[in-house]
Parts: sequence; structure tokens; C-alpha cells
Amino acid sequence: MIEINLLPEEKRKRKKELSMPSLSFNVPGNMMFYAGIGGFVVLIIIMIIVHFSQVGSIKRLNEKIDDKRTELKKLQEEKKKVENMKAKQITINKKIETIKKLAVNRFTYPKFLDELSRNMPDYLWLENMTISGSSIIISGKTFSNLMITDFLTNLKKMSEFIDGNSISLKELVNTRVDAHDIISFQISCKFLK
Repeated sequence: MIEINLLPEEKRKRKKELSMPSLSFNVPGNMMFYAGIGGFVVLIIIMIIVHFSQVGSIKRLNEKIDDKRTELKKLQEEKKKVENMKAKQITINKKIETIKKLAVNRFTYPKFLDELSRNMPDYLWLENMTISGSSIIISGKTFSNLMITDFLTNLKKMSEFIDGNSISLKELVNTRVDAHDIISFQISCKFLK
């Protein structure tokens, strides 16, 4: 086809300077509209998919949080049980220690009394004996000072039960009963058990 340009030459040059080569293809006007709507629909679909995936992710995370809270409550209950068991164990251990001490001391006093009776000289009688903590006070009567001396010497031999350095004569009283001289005495010492 032949082109004929009826414009004056000055305008022709301008037009040539301003014009740029263009790529063109023929797209019907309706097609651009449909492409825009299609792109918008695809964008909406992508947003919906992202939204539902985020909602699902949030739901799963909330379920995990709920599971962890439930597990935490169970563990706290177990922790309380363990603490109660420890407290009971401490109480039981204290009772066991008390029983052990009683079991050890259960035979100490009978052995002490047996040893004391073996070491008492003839004609010496005990009236009272008080054990308070580690202190012992023994009160008795006899006919002679020699018996008291023998008794003090024998108490020093009972080193398993009595501290020999702690033995002291606290009181010595002479009285007369039915034509007999009676000596009342009181001895204090420390008990070792």
C-alpha cells in the first residue's frame, strides 16, 4: 500500500521526530477488561488461600498451647504429689530416727541399772535416783562412810555409763534411828549415754 501525506512539511518532520516505533498487537477492548477481572479474582483467591492457611496455622498453634497447658496442669499436680511425698518421707525419717534412738536407749537403762546393782556394796540402800538429760542424782543410806567410799570407787569403774571425773558427793547427813547411826548421802554424776 502506498501512503500519501497531505500535511505540510514542517508538521511532517515533527511527527517523525515524535513518533516512536511501537509494538502493537490487536487486543480487543473486552479482553483487557476480562484480564483485569481475572487477575483480581486470582489475587482474591490467593488471599483467601493465605487467610485460611493462616487461620488453620493459628488454630493448630492454639490447640498446641491448650495441650501444653493441660500437660502443665498435670505436671503441677504431679509436682505437688512429689512434694507431699517428700514431706511425708521427711516425717517418716524423723520418726524412724526417734525409734532408732529409743531402740538404742531401750537397753541402756536396764544395763545401767544392772551394773549399778552389781557395784553396790553390802549395807548400802538407794532411796532415789533421778536421770535428767545427762545428769544423774543418786540418794541413799548406809551404816558406814566406808560403804559410801566403796560405792564412789565402784561408780568410777562404770566408765561405760558414767563419767568418772564428774562423780561428786553432794550431801552427807548423819542421823540416829533405833539406836543405829544412819548416814544419808547424795551423789551427782554425768550419764554418758
